[in-house]
Amino acid sequence: MNAVTVTDALGREIKVPENIENIVTLRAGALRLVCYLQSADRVAYVEQNEKKRVVGYLMANPSLRSLPVMGVGNSIDPELLAVSNADVVIVTYMTAQEADALQQKSGKPVFVVSYGDMVDLKQEFYNGLTFLGKLLKKQERADSLIRYIERNIEDWTARSATAGRDPVSAYLGGVAFNGAHGLASTRVRYPPFYYLGIRNPADAVSAGYGGIGSGQKNMLLDVEQVLHWNTPYIFLDAAGKNIWQQELTQPVFQKLSAFKNGHIYTVLPFNWHTINFENLICNTWFIGKTLYPQAFNDIDIEEKARETLLFFYGIDIFTELKNTYQPFVQHGKQ
Repeated sequence: MNAVTVTDALGREIKVPENIENIVTLRAGALRLVCYLQSADRVAYVEQNEKKRVVGYLMANPSLRSLPVMGVGNSIDPELLAVSNADVVIVTYMTAQEADALQQKSGKPVFVVSYGDMVDLKQEFYNGLTFLGKLLKKQERADSLIRYIERNIEDWTARSATAGRDPVSAYLGGVAFNGAHGLASTRVRYPPFYYLGIRNPADAVSAGYGGIGSGQKNMLLDVEQVLHWNTPYIFLDAAGKNIWQQELTQPVFQKLSAFKNGHIYTVLPFNWHTINFENLICNTWFIGKTLYPQAFNDIDIEEKARETLLFFYGIDIFTELKNTYQPFVQHGKQ
């Protein structure tokens, strides 16, 4: 089998088969990126926990759930990997030392991809797509994803700039990290708020709280802080619905201005085994139309969401996603 030398996101040079047919993905987001590059058909093994995740890339590629697992939970078994027919292991959130150790134990090439985010680490996200595109010979697909995201960003910023008023203040709650959380779980520099010019009070106090997650941007606040901010709009991540739905039945939360005015809305999950980029794009269109209706008056949210999901996965999964998470629903007194 012919081998070629490739460079991963950490600058490691590794040898892989010229034609990669059998992929193993490991750690948060690796399988999602492979699916973005429309290479799910080459995945031969999955993490055990992929069997139970409720995420877009598995809705679009349900056959992945029936693949053999490589280890337990989110951990890979180097001995199983060594005797597998895997051509390459694609991993995220791994150091060079960890990648070298796994490669040595398994005898399989380990290719590290940067995951990034959509704000401060956007270039790392784009680099991850680019490096993975080169590895899988999907460069054009990687480039088209980057162009699509940039076009959306340009559209959002242009529309929000025409709103012609002081920035609206809004809060995001219910963000998942290592499980579901309620109203007090938020995200600093939340991409929809960032690109729409929406004032996020959590951004100003992040230094005072212990951050968790990628880039220390996930935060668990005191509930009193959320009540004190009392922002006119609140968006709640669907991943925490079972928790925040109960919280909204409590009188203390029903005193919030957003509750009294019916300005609490559900959005698609930000995190589930790290960032759902496609969900963030759908959420930005919804939040933009909700807060700047005139600037976004030509946008049909469901149509835009279907377009986005179709572009990322090659299949329209919006109906299944909608039935699962019931996004873009209004809460509070209406």
